[in-house]
Amino acid sequence: MKNKKNDILLSIVIPVFNRQESLSALLVTLTTAILEKELEDKIEIIVIDDASIPPIKVSNINSEIVLARNQSNSGAPFSRNRGLKLSIGQFVHFHDSDDSVSATWLSEVMDKLMSRPSIDLFVTGRIDHEKAGDTHRYPKFFHKHYRSSRYILSRLIYWNCIGPMGGVTFSRRVLEQISIRDMASCQDWQMYIDAIKHAKVLVSRPDIKFIFNKTGDDRISYNARKKILGHLQLSRQTRQDSLFGKKIRLFYLYACKQHIFNKGGLILSFYKKNRIVIVMTFLIIAAYSFLPKFWLKSKNT
Repeated sequence: MKNKKNDILLSIVIPVFNRQESLSALLVTLTTAILEKELEDKIEIIVIDDASIPPIKVSNINSEIVLARNQSNSGAPFSRNRGLKLSIGQFVHFHDSDDSVSATWLSEVMDKLMSRPSIDLFVTGRIDHEKAGDTHRYPKFFHKHYRSSRYILSRLIYWNCIGPMGGVTFSRRVLEQISIRDMASCQDWQMYIDAIKHAKVLVSRPDIKFIFNKTGDDRISYNARKKILGHLQLSRQTRQDSLFGKKIRLFYLYACKQHIFNKGGLILSFYKKNRIVIVMTFLIIAAYSFLPKFWLKSKNT
């Protein structure tokens, strides 16, 4: 690569599996913005092909794009970890291959990162692209309270108050202190929880927007089995931080009840048998999570 290690400010890591068309469109948008703003020496794009069939192709590979291929289909966490290891930027942004960005997204993100290099977690808004039309959304709770990482964490244990990964950019300092966990779902959520514990400077810019594509049918959020399993995996981590311990799994089960009824099986039987306890637990924990005077239990207490 022609770029020197110290020159790269932003690394954009894109895991991809069998999404050649959407990936190509995303890369065109990004590389066009890079050339227009003359950011070739400040940005690198790393594409991790997760054993797609046929293999992913990147046209006109240049110094801004690195293409690596996994030997077998290993999932988004593995691909993100591999992309992170290959990256050299001061900041890292993970982007799903079927999402996109607005025409001004890259220049606006770069302007903020260059003007404030102390940022640890940079959260933007998004445009939800659905069949019924596009809607501008942003993480309102995070935007209102981003000056207090402790308060954000106290809510984040119970609700993903940040949103999809495409709206988040991490400092390398923070990423070096956490792990990208292999989970069936809720991977982004878990990563935010870990990152917030180490982040000192949080920034919210709801006016900067990436495009969150909700029209595809292969997102994890539409897979009932993975959604349920991911929430149960998340509970093993958050019960250590929550005042409610193991009971937090009941809270998560109610929160994803629509997936449970779609999936059926043993989880559905458990849910029906314990419906009253699950609902009451959810109501109690939900009420707690929305009371500002309560804080996340410190590990020191």
